[in-house]
Amino acid sequence: MTTALLEPGRRERKKQALRDAIRQETLALIAVHGIEGATIDAICDGADIARKTFYNYYASKHDLLIDICEAVLMARLEGTIEEVLAKPRPLAEQWDEIFGAIAERNRAAGELEKGLIEFMVSNLAANPAEGAGQLTSMNQAFLRLYERHLDELRPGLTPDFCAEMTVGMSNAVTLNWLHRENYDAEQRYRQLSDFLKASMLDVTPLEETTP
Repeated sequence: MTTALLEPGRRERKKQALRDAIRQETLALIAVHGIEGATIDAICDGADIARKTFYNYYASKHDLLIDICEAVLMARLEGTIEEVLAKPRPLAEQWDEIFGAIAERNRAAGELEKGLIEFMVSNLAANPAEGAGQLTSMNQAFLRLYERHLDELRPGLTPDFCAEMTVGMSNAVTLNWLHRENYDAEQRYRQLSDFLKASMLDVTPLEETTP
């Protein structure tokens, strides 16, 4: 009885371990050969699996790359926002920390991470259904930030609107960083933080709101 109860958990752990091995081998190949050079055959050879086994986990290399982007990049954004929210401070300060972390990520990004970022951002436009899912994940991450600071937003602004606008502007900076040589993304993120403070924060003088 005990063995039967444990078997599903053991099976799931084995499947997860193999999925992780496929991801890690793909990342290693991308680091050396780029995304185009990370072929399914090379991934299978490195992970020591048959192509049939690969297709048990992913319908295509594209699906694998989306999974990696969500596991690496989206998890990092969500983690950054959660870390910021864990330290209660005004929204203005939390913007500075979030965009500072994103700027630092870009500054430290090697070809591997930059390739993943470019793939994910390009996929937003090329594949509307998948792109919508990625945008939803980004929006949800920032939505938690704005819901926590609802009382600091200008009257009439909603957390979901603020999240959507923030994601759109942040993605625009990322696109320029990817495709424009010598683009100062760090400065742009500072300017974006200042713009959000000026356009979204409720700056009504206290005496005007006091009866």
